[in-house]
Amino acid sequence: MKFPDMVHALKPNPKSHIQENWRILDFFSHHPESLHMFSFLFDDLGVPQDYRHMEGSGVNTYTLISKAGKVHYVKFHWKPTCGVKCLLEEDCVKVGGANHSHATQDLYDSIAAGNYPEWKLFIQIIDPDHEDKFDFDPLDVTKTWPEDILPLQPVGRLVLNKNIDNFFAENEQLAFCPAIVVPGVYYSDDKLLQTRIFSYADTQRHRLGPNYLQLPVNAPKCAHHNNHHDGFMNFMHRDEEVNYFPSRYDPCRHAEQHPIPPRILTGKRDKCIIEKENNFKQPGERYRSWSPDRQERFACRWIDALSDPRVTHEIRSIWVSYWTQADKSFGQKLASRLNVRPTM
Repeated sequence: MKFPDMVHALKPNPKSHIQENWRILDFFSHHPESLHMFSFLFDDLGVPQDYRHMEGSGVNTYTLISKAGKVHYVKFHWKPTCGVKCLLEEDCVKVGGANHSHATQDLYDSIAAGNYPEWKLFIQIIDPDHEDKFDFDPLDVTKTWPEDILPLQPVGRLVLNKNIDNFFAENEQLAFCPAIVVPGVYYSDDKLLQTRIFSYADTQRHRLGPNYLQLPVNAPKCAHHNNHHDGFMNFMHRDEEVNYFPSRYDPCRHAEQHPIPPRILTGKRDKCIIEKENNFKQPGERYRSWSPDRQERFACRWIDALSDPRVTHEIRSIWVSYWTQADKSFGQKLASRLNVRPTM
């Protein structure tokens, strides 16, 4: 499982507690599927101006299922109504240097002034029967679904119209979890999602305690009933004698049943690399869609990162090779400025 090691690579050096490029580039040099992520991270989008001008992406693929049992794969997208704005290097130094909490303050002040931030919710859907019709795996989280083929469909909006009263109680104790879904939304075979629906709740129990779902910020707002009793930090007073289910002495009943996606599986289960990796097409297309000045800023960020004295010649060559496969001209630009040859 790559996720824990990825987090370790992105976090500060365990010896010096300094976040360093050589560690990040070393780890991801083993994973060419990361190239698409870096086409966002090293792009102008890498540093949002603030939360109000920031897009949100669900990353994982879920499943929509109707009451009749019709199934579609779905990706969720949040688009800010005030547009997307980012900070370039000189702006980062100026804004972040003046106030390291600038994004939080902007959000708080905007809500307090009645200038409520709003995001539109869009979805993209795919018929699972068409899953193999693309040149990439739709369940591969390192890929995006092309909007010209799978257009965004508006389905809702989110408005933040009230500031919280206590940051710790209402923010720090929040426990988001991809496993908690509403009727009509279910999981897919997305490999990262399958890991997350287990690991998030496991982390919350460690971070907040086994009864974290009793905390007001995480508890259901509607009437609910279950026979989950006791455990550390349990503060729900209960005087029932029946703490099991089902029981003829307790009126607790099953909730309304909703369909889940049926799936007929054949073949053998195996641990292997995704068959249709196609790791270089989308990063290359994204790079070529930019204006020349945006491409140049992107190149400068890569050159700066790869010029870290602890980044070896081998690692530089690997990254130049990856980008050459994504876009030949960009790979040649990196190779020329870094004085390396790509390792094809």
